[in-house]
Amino acid sequence: MSEEKKVSIIILNWNGKNDTLECLESLSRIDYRNYEVILVDNGSTDGSLEDARARFKNTVIIENKENKGFCAANNIGIRYALGHGAEYLFILNNDTVVEPGIIHDLMDALSQREQLSVVSPLIAYYDDRKKMQFSGCMIDWGNGDLCRQYEWEYIASQKGLLEIDFASWCAIFLKREAIDRVGLLDEDFFAYYEDVEWGVRGAQLGIKSFLYPKVLVYHKGSRATGGVYSASVYFYLFRNRFILIKKHAPFLRKIQFSVTYVFDSVKKSRQLAAAGKQDLADALMDGVWSALCGAWKQQRRAFPRASKGRTGVLKNIRLWGLVVKTLFSNSSGK
Repeated sequence: MSEEKKVSIIILNWNGKNDTLECLESLSRIDYRNYEVILVDNGSTDGSLEDARARFKNTVIIENKENKGFCAANNIGIRYALGHGAEYLFILNNDTVVEPGIIHDLMDALSQREQLSVVSPLIAYYDDRKKMQFSGCMIDWGNGDLCRQYEWEYIASQKGLLEIDFASWCAIFLKREAIDRVGLLDEDFFAYYEDVEWGVRGAQLGIKSFLYPKVLVYHKGSRATGGVYSASVYFYLFRNRFILIKKHAPFLRKIQFSVTYVFDSVKKSRQLAAAGKQDLADALMDGVWSALCGAWKQQRRAFPRASKGRTGVLKNIRLWGLVVKTLFSNSSGK
């Protein structure tokens, strides 16, 4: 039997004690031998690390003094893994559990062709394991959104790996040379859309992403940011879709995006406010304003109070003008 290649599994934790321990327990049952688990902690105060050390003694733990976000913390883990001989990397959200055969399955998938280096499995919901959470998204460059996922019937018809726009960093398996060529995650994003941007960057270099058509991961969803529809999620989604388009969309797509971005932002914020969710509406518009002000990474700028709640065509035209100006400026995040 040939020697197994070293796999480094990288997990982030930020006050996610129960989820992280369940994830580590799941990883302890995988049927691959030559692997290490790297737990990168973003300044937790809930006793996560003490319990992880006590229960999973072989886990490598890297402690950050503060919450560095998804991108920077993963980059710290990746640098450690590459510096300690990892040949494959498996980045995994802490609010997941995995099938025992996941490493063998994904490694076999990448071995089908020499040029393959990036793959994600189908990801199902933790609480409803017949429902897909990730099945390969397509990027809509006209509005910076992820327009739809592939239907199961189409995935099954491909009879193997399916090329997709980007692999989900909720659970991504890749060869180290993919990181060597594409680079680390872009820390301008902090969290959300960073996997989309990395996939786009990779595709520009000829490194394609693929979907493995088998459910191997079960995901609870956005636990570290307060849930699927928390204020933090609204902030980062609306801020970071702008950053993605500014960095990578062609000229005409930026023009199209400028219109849909203003329309979507204003419409959604009004809907949230009308539903009594003013905190979510404010977070969304703060995300828009932060994008326009260059408040990227961990920064945040509040939408001008005098503008909140205003309606009318003139206000939207002014916002659109600022979106266009910022999209085509040479400035970047501060």
